[in-house]
Amino acid sequence: MNDIPPGDDVGPTPPPLVEAPPIDRFCDLVMTGGVASGVVYPWAIVELARAYRFRRIGGTSVGAMAAALAAAAEYGRRVGFDQSFEPLRRIPSALGEALPDGRTRMLSLFQAAPRGRRLMTLWGRLATGRPKASESPGRALGTSRRRLAGLWRGTRELIRVYATPLALGALVGAIAGAIVVRHAGFIAILALLFLVALGALVALVFAVAGDVRHGLIENGLGLCKGGTTEKPGPEGARPALTEWLHEGIQLSAALRATDRPLTFRDLWCAPLTPGAPHLSRDERDTPGRRSIDLEMITTNVTHGRPYRLPLPDATSRLFYKPAELEGYFPAVVMRALVAASRCYTPRGVSDPATIENADEFRELPGADLPIVVAARLSLSFPLLFSAVPLWAIDFEAAHDQRSVLKRCQFTDGGVSSNFPIHLFDAAIPRWPTFGFWLDRKDKNRPPARPGRDEDIVLPEFVDDGGTDNWNRFDPEAYAEGSAARTVGTQGGLAQFAFLGRFLGGIASSAMDWNDRTSMRMPHVRTRVARLMLAPGEGGLHIGMPREQILDMAHRYGTNSGRLFVQRYADRGGHVTRAWREQRWVRLVVLIDGLREYLNGLSASDEWSAHTVPMATAIACARSKAPLESRSQGDPPLAEARAHSLQHLLKELEGLAAAFGGEAEQESICPLVPVPELRLRAPL
Repeated sequence: MNDIPPGDDVGPTPPPLVEAPPIDRFCDLVMTGGVASGVVYPWAIVELARAYRFRRIGGTSVGAMAAALAAAAEYGRRVGFDQSFEPLRRIPSALGEALPDGRTRMLSLFQAAPRGRRLMTLWGRLATGRPKASESPGRALGTSRRRLAGLWRGTRELIRVYATPLALGALVGAIAGAIVVRHAGFIAILALLFLVALGALVALVFAVAGDVRHGLIENGLGLCKGGTTEKPGPEGARPALTEWLHEGIQLSAALRATDRPLTFRDLWCAPLTPGAPHLSRDERDTPGRRSIDLEMITTNVTHGRPYRLPLPDATSRLFYKPAELEGYFPAVVMRALVAASRCYTPRGVSDPATIENADEFRELPGADLPIVVAARLSLSFPLLFSAVPLWAIDFEAAHDQRSVLKRCQFTDGGVSSNFPIHLFDAAIPRWPTFGFWLDRKDKNRPPARPGRDEDIVLPEFVDDGGTDNWNRFDPEAYAEGSAARTVGTQGGLAQFAFLGRFLGGIASSAMDWNDRTSMRMPHVRTRVARLMLAPGEGGLHIGMPREQILDMAHRYGTNSGRLFVQRYADRGGHVTRAWREQRWVRLVVLIDGLREYLNGLSASDEWSAHTVPMATAIACARSKAPLESRSQGDPPLAEARAHSLQHLLKELEGLAAAFGGEAEQESICPLVPVPELRLRAPL
């Protein structure tokens, strides 16, 4: 990676990081998913690192990959490695490196199983990013002609990739035609051509279906597991995604690729400042005590919910078969993972006494989990990446006091929580949390106000950015200077395109409604940069050329990182307006949320209709356990504990009274929309 020019030949490249931020100026960072869109993150992280030290870092999908690299670089800086952020600075150019076979380094990271290589080749050829100006059909050609041009390009590439089965099928059709058609004439020629075309089409269908079956479904429901599948070329072995990510993490952390992989425990125990001693931290410590706290989101499709990594909940235990993961991770990572894992052992009364076939499995570790494993679990875009098979205890299938381990399929974290901006929220934060949301430019979106950046949307004032983000999937309804048109007035292709955009909008709403709702909140919107990527930029366009990768890294990454620093980092001892207002907003949100949540507390805890007041329930708990369970092992409350609960209840009643009644519930600073304080299940 260090042998590749950083990109100065293409455009502005951030200089090497030599700045040393104040030892007490921290920030948290959360990044959303988006596959190839992640090329914008490295330079954004570098710009933030010039002014801030990272304390808590989180992400989903490619955001988790960037978070792992950022955490490793911060770890390297904490242990005194001056070049820890240099790999991140060079990543965009490294991803755009042109290989002898014509692919970029980024495209070569997606290495498919042998039977899925044709599908992967087709994907790479069709996902080449936005067209060059000389190749663009232009707006003058019209929407329909652009669609037809795209359809022709897809058909052409399909024929090129599957030329062999097409030729064989056509040959079989020609032979069949020669046998069946025994007379000359125009009709005979048409029949022969029909059989040739039919043979080619049947062969194509069988070839594609076979590749989907053997190269995708049997490969863990995805084309790429993440490990190397290609034979070494003249220049040596080309690393696949997880090997490349592992090498980047190790290099950033001042470790060799052959060393023990960087783990979550290493991050938790890192020195607070360069030259300071390492800390002693483990799973029993709260996340706030960790030196560097890295968290990621993955999705357990079998359970239908997101999981947070490293696993924080004792009820969310996961297991794996080492042989099933060998194609996902490098050998050095697998050896470290197995060494850090243990066989199943019961934990508490909720676990069964025995597990069938438990000796075949190892338990996924917590603190000692290599961070590259967690990143790969989060980065599993459906179909492109294979789902990761992990196992969990199936309590519903228990019989004779014995439970079994059943396989679960883990896929991309973005399926369930693509932007976990809530991960590190505090009532009143000590340092800011910055978020990057990968959004899309929409040609039907009204133009930005004069002086506003079209590429980056970051509200400057608290009363900005509270409106909805429109998904303008019906372009005809927003045509400038014309009245809205109905679907019935559009052409045939336009109608099907409208249907496709509508269905896509439904899928997007199902996945992102929680994230988009969060970004409307007054305590969130001024700290989330929406990067408005143009069509053909990022996303599934894994075949983007070097020039486009570097252009995106600068326009979206460098500029958004600098914008956060400009808005939030204090200069010359003067606190910036944005950070001062952010803390004030958080205070208002806390007070308003508590007021609404505690409203009517006294009347509720003293309620006696068909129940007992809470004070009476606490008093009764001194002689009888308040909760019953199958174990029948819960003891009554100790006298001191009961007294403490009575005191806390009185304090809460006093706090509710201090907020006043319904008529007096006025905010000290009205915010729109009004946030709600609610309890939620942990991920």
